[in-house]
Amino acid sequence: MVPGYASGRRSASTGGWGGRFGQARRSCYDPRVRYPLRHVVAALATIVVAVPAVWGGQPARERLTVLHTSDLHGSVLPFDDARNRPADGSLAQVATLVKGIRAKARGPVLLLDSGDTIQGTPLEQFVHVRWGEPSPTIAAMNAMGYQAMAVGNHELNFGLEVLRRAQRQARFPFLSANTVEAGTGAPAFPPYVVLQAGPVRVGVLGLTTPRIPGWETPEHYKGLRFQPMDEAARHWVPMLRGRERCDLVVVLAHTGFERDPESGEPVGGDEENFAWRLSEVPGIDLLLTGHTHRNIPPRQLHGVIVSQPSSHAKRLTRIDLELERQGGHWRIASWKGENLGVRGVAPDPAIAAAAAPAHRRVVAALDGPVGHVTAPVSVRGCRLGDCAALDLLHAVQLEASGADLSLASLLTMRTPDLAAGPVTWRWVYALYVYPNTLVAVRLTGRQVKDVLEHAALYYAGLDCPGGNGCRLLTNPRIRGYNVDTMEGLSYRIDPTRPAGHRVRDLRFQGLPLDLHANFTVVCNNYRAAGGGGFPHLAQAEVVWKSSEQMRDLIGDWLERHDPWVPRVDGNWWIAPDLVGPFPLSSPSGPTRVSP
Repeated sequence: MVPGYASGRRSASTGGWGGRFGQARRSCYDPRVRYPLRHVVAALATIVVAVPAVWGGQPARERLTVLHTSDLHGSVLPFDDARNRPADGSLAQVATLVKGIRAKARGPVLLLDSGDTIQGTPLEQFVHVRWGEPSPTIAAMNAMGYQAMAVGNHELNFGLEVLRRAQRQARFPFLSANTVEAGTGAPAFPPYVVLQAGPVRVGVLGLTTPRIPGWETPEHYKGLRFQPMDEAARHWVPMLRGRERCDLVVVLAHTGFERDPESGEPVGGDEENFAWRLSEVPGIDLLLTGHTHRNIPPRQLHGVIVSQPSSHAKRLTRIDLELERQGGHWRIASWKGENLGVRGVAPDPAIAAAAAPAHRRVVAALDGPVGHVTAPVSVRGCRLGDCAALDLLHAVQLEASGADLSLASLLTMRTPDLAAGPVTWRWVYALYVYPNTLVAVRLTGRQVKDVLEHAALYYAGLDCPGGNGCRLLTNPRIRGYNVDTMEGLSYRIDPTRPAGHRVRDLRFQGLPLDLHANFTVVCNNYRAAGGGGFPHLAQAEVVWKSSEQMRDLIGDWLERHDPWVPRVDGNWWIAPDLVGPFPLSSPSGPTRVSP
């Protein structure tokens, strides 16, 4: 059994523990100090934090409000870095909502988060990662009084040193019950925290999607192993109910739903999404999810209250519980909940002011020129045919790696149009939104075709009413960042053919692709680790790795090739068999089809 641990919130004035959330037992662990991991594991099994009630006595009924965010991705200020203008979605706006709820609450208020916190915006990337300063996101969460956070997969994007630095900065625990030391199986993070909310004991369990080895560079999670989330929950929830005598159990799960929460129909992603299975674990009262960036207002599933608050601090989940005393424990008598949007909400002045100096420095850094472009560039239409933005990514990857072939996708369709003239770091960050590095692997021609067939699952047919052009049908289950194209050969995609037979006319250097020949293929580390379910890549021989992030490689390439003359080589196109060129229009909306 891992020893227990007790703490309270640090007082800003004394550096001790206590402050606004009340006193608790003295701790043997100080998160400001770097400890060997085995000592952290031994100390951080149970955390007990007192949350003050705002009324007196011990009535038969109590009230408790639970607030929840997830997938903040560094969104501290209401600002669109790509377009250099204000925009909704920020912790500063969430803070205003939280203040208002606390001011009117008739009971304790818990503020929790389900992870993917320290990656996403240039503010976080520059200040915390590149400049090595404290995380602006964690600083804002400290000021807002968060009480717990689950570890998300993007917390590991920069390696354990950056993650542990953010963890030491936080005045709340980073929880992950299913992340363990690879050698011993001991918890690598606190599995749970117990919050004493008035007379009610609330156990908060943290869980992390176990798919990280399929996405992340191995060096970034060296020494860690990730257990199935439902198995970990079945181990720890009874401990919270039993040894910890918790009245309520809240699970912060950085995961989405593998089944539609309304219909129960499978939606895929069972290896990363566990929320449906978690809702079947006995003893859970609230299951607060994330990871898939969905807006799922609070509802009940298998008797468990479940929800998800979208992403990028655009929504705050609020769940109000009325509790009654039954058999010596507090139980939920009734509840109501909603996901509150932040559109039009004024940012909290204190949060905004604290982040403003760092934001000004980041704005100056992003406005710095990296090169010039001779003609306008847009990502619009880049999934209907080849485009200059895609060919830029391929050119960077091929030049950096020396590979035969390049596999890449546009990670977002929100990249703003680029006018002829200067290219700034702001546009580079808007084009490539994740901190990926590059990996080159060896594949056969047949495996290359399999990879392209997997990417072509996105294209699922044509709708050609009246012969006046065709609308391309797409598979809504395929994320846009998993719609890859390949440079270094030419091919045609026939969306009318069955899955696995859509890639046609494959040619390398003008000749039909030799399915038995070997090729080196460069892609980002997420794809090379198996991200997106692409075949062969995770098992392939690695022949080269970059240590630089792709965004820096793009900047280096633009500096060497200044001015950039955007060209489109048109090495891939979409057309059915025996039909010449015809106009294609973008999908008018999600079209539910089976791959």
